[in-house]
Amino acid sequence: MPAGLFGAKRFLDADIEDWHIETWRTLLDRFAEEMPLAETPVALPTRDFFPPSDATGHARAEHVFACVKDIMGLSDNWPCELEAQPRRFTGERVSEFVSITGGDEPNGTFRVEPDGRVVITYAPDLLDDPINLVATLAHELAHYLLAGQADLVEDETHELMTDLTVAFTGLGVFGANSAFSFEQYGDAFSQGWRSRGAGYLSPRSWAFALAVFGELRGDDGGMGAHLKPEIENLRRQAVKYLRKNPDRLAVLRG
Repeated sequence: MPAGLFGAKRFLDADIEDWHIETWRTLLDRFAEEMPLAETPVALPTRDFFPPSDATGHARAEHVFACVKDIMGLSDNWPCELEAQPRRFTGERVSEFVSITGGDEPNGTFRVEPDGRVVITYAPDLLDDPINLVATLAHELAHYLLAGQADLVEDETHELMTDLTVAFTGLGVFGANSAFSFEQYGDAFSQGWRSRGAGYLSPRSWAFALAVFGELRGDDGGMGAHLKPEIENLRRQAVKYLRKNPDRLAVLRG
């Protein structure tokens, strides 16, 4: 745990932790009236939030997109279109000795067309990775929510703020679980583990964001059972830290 030279220990580096608190205050000031935190659901990967569907392909993405919009409170008066990006090739072997390594194509994008239409895109391969698909769609919808706040859009920490907005709107479990992961791989020539990350906040920052969300909401919604063990361990540490240092959230409780 980072520690100040002369002050109390912090869960995050002091400047990062202060940014978290200040950003939470900004989000509460701008959106809490229409999106009261006490009424914000803790979205989990369950049927309650994502009812089963027989849809496949883009229709399945549309189904998930509608669920995410509903959770975030963006179903009404927030029109937007969902488009699939061109298929990307990531580490696919096309012959015995040739494989294709993908570039830095994003998982999703947000844009406003000249005619005012809002378009969100997603990478089709995410259909095989539902947690990452939800996290991606939530991140792009968070861009939409922030788009009307010119000063926030122009802020140099905008992408980090967008991730924090995902936590603010109740989908932090998905953002945190997709932030960093290890997966095993193997083929005729090699085997081992590779890392894969999504989003902009670090796992430790996600844990802190989830702890703040749960403490301000007054209930963590049972999120711990659905978080990766390493994230849940960090979140519990963050909750303990916040309860030991109530002054950290005092400015957000007024």
